[in-house]
Amino acid sequence: MESFEIEVATGGSSITYTVNVLEDGKFQVNQNDDLVGVVYPNTQEKGITWYTDDDIDDDLLEHIGAAIEAEKM
Repeated sequence: MESFEIEVATGGSSITYTVNVLEDGKFQVNQNDDLVGVVYPNTQEKGITWYTDDDIDDDLLEHIGAAIEAEKM
């Protein structure tokens, strides 16, 4: 499984996450050894929208998605 690190700044602090690329096009996001959640993109004409079925607030989800886009897309 391929992995990479992203840095996300929210609420005045910066957090480093490890992202594992899953085979189904989704991304598993971890902070240290703790699972934050699994996120996945939906590409549309207007751009990419990020989704998750986990408990990640919308602002953090968008920041994580943007960091993944900058790294991998």
